[in-house]
Amino acid sequence: DSALDVLINYASFDPESGDIGKFVGETVAAFFDNDLLHSLRTFLENAKGSFGLSVTCSVDAKRQAVFAAKGQTLSVAFYPRRGVICFGSEQAAVKAGLNYEVPEGTSSLGGGYEPVDENAVRLDLDDLGGEICLLDWGYAGDVSPAVSPPNRGLVVNKLMGGAVSVILLHQQAVSNRPTKL
Repeated sequence: DSALDVLINYASFDPESGDIGKFVGETVAAFFDNDLLHSLRTFLENAKGSFGLSVTCSVDAKRQAVFAAKGQTLSVAFYPRRGVICFGSEQAAVKAGLNYEVPEGTSSLGGGYEPVDENAVRLDLDDLGGEICLLDWGYAGDVSPAVSPPNRGLVVNKLMGGAVSVILLHQQAVSNRPTKL
C-alpha cells in the first residue's frame, strides 16, 4: 500500500470535507511542536516503570540535551570554571568533573580556569514525582533556548556563567507551573 492508500482510511480527498486541510495542519503543528523537551514530556506522561534518561537528537545535538528521571535518580553537575557538565544516575558519578584537568589559558565562559570551582552546582532531578531538565547552550548567538510553543512559557534559568540555559519541568503535576532553580 502506498501512503495515499493508507491515508484514504483516515481522511477524505473530497475538497468539501476539509479533511486534507486538517491533516496537513496537524502534521505541520506536530513537526514544529515535537522538539526534544515536548517529546520527552509526552513520553514521561505515558510511560510506565522507572528510569533515568538522557536524550539528544541529531538535529539539535550541537545545542541541546534533555535529561529525565522517574523512579531512578539522575544528577547533573555544572563546573563553570572548568567548562564541564557531567550527568549520571549516581550522585557520586558527577564528581568526575572535579578530576578534570584544568587547561591552560582562559575559559570561553569568561576569566581563567582555576583548580577550585567554588561555583560548581549539582542538580538532582526529582525521581519521585518525575522531572525533566533541558540544557541548551545555544547556537550561532541564540539568546533564548530553542523550545516548541507548548513549552515557551517555562522559566529559563542560566548557569555556567550564563552560557547554558536550563529549563526544568516537573511531571508530578504537569500544570506548566514554572520551576525555578
